[in-house]
Amino acid sequence: MLCGKCKKNQATKTYETLKNGKKQTEYFCLECYHKGFVYVEEGEALSACPYCGTTVAQFKKSSLVGCAQCYQTLAHAVFPVITKMQGGEKHCGKSAYETESARIERRLNELNMMAKKYYRENDDKSAAVYEEKIDELRTQKEGDVIWHSSLPSKQ
Repeated sequence: MLCGKCKKNQATKTYETLKNGKKQTEYFCLECYHKGFVYVEEGEALSACPYCGTTVAQFKKSSLVGCAQCYQTLAHAVFPVITKMQGGEKHCGKSAYETESARIERRLNELNMMAKKYYRENDDKSAAVYEEKIDELRTQKEGDVIWHSSLPSKQ
């Protein structure tokens, strides 16, 4: 079916209205749909992706985007989650820990984030559990050896 506005492109979007108690459906190509219905002022944030329909609420619930365009149209919601998950907006891939202290430091950051999350949710009991784990790691980092080799010792 062709777009009802430009009559050139394939219609991929519909717009339904009720007029005089009857449902009317109009069909638009993506370009005409965006020109007619998705007008965004400079700096204004969208609450749904105009390409796939994924809303900010759906993204926050599942942490999954619906299409590649979501990264641009829902950037205000997507990039804080990406930054939190991987430590930055740019994906660097997996890397081995350079030192034991770097591994411990990363684990401390993860535990801190969880404790702060529970404090924000006013769940002091859960936050206290994470604070205890943080204290244990800090004391082990300062002096004790945390990991032992599984290799048999030479005598």
